[in-house]
Amino acid sequence: MASASPSRGFGALDDPADRANILIVDDLPEKLLVFETVLGDLNQNLVFARSGADALRQILRRDFAVILLDVNMPDMDGFETATLIRSYKRAAHTPIIFITSYADEMQTARGYSLGAVDYIPSPVVPEVLRSKVRVFVELFRMNRQLQKQAQQREELARSEAARAAAEEAIHRADY
Repeated sequence: MASASPSRGFGALDDPADRANILIVDDLPEKLLVFETVLGDLNQNLVFARSGADALRQILRRDFAVILLDVNMPDMDGFETATLIRSYKRAAHTPIIFITSYADEMQTARGYSLGAVDYIPSPVVPEVLRSKVRVFVELFRMNRQLQKQAQQREELARSEAARAAAEEAIHRADY
């Protein structure tokens, strides 16, 4: 079961196109509700997945600013899910924050080797989780803005080149 829900509060983002997607993967519905409550004020698109397989389906559909991934899930755990996430080109560099109630040094090292940017102990401290997610959302939005600006510059350069070529052709025809 996956759903997307726009949330409230983070700046005045009235245009849904300006919102970043945040993927939250946990098999327990009560934890998903906690995440929705904690992250609701960020005013981003919260996308929920209740399994690793569901998370992979969501990744095929859209880009995410950050992925919150439960380590302990039935069928496919968070480590297996992270390994598969990294195999998709569109999600190869998406930040992953593991959420776990238990993490020893070996487990933590394994997570970091799979591209985790952080571990957050469960139960989560709302202010810490919100703060960390906010940083990745802002980085995602800035990167998206830079990509748009680069595309606009490229289009402008093509337009200028076409105009110059047309003017040169007119000049030659007149000559």
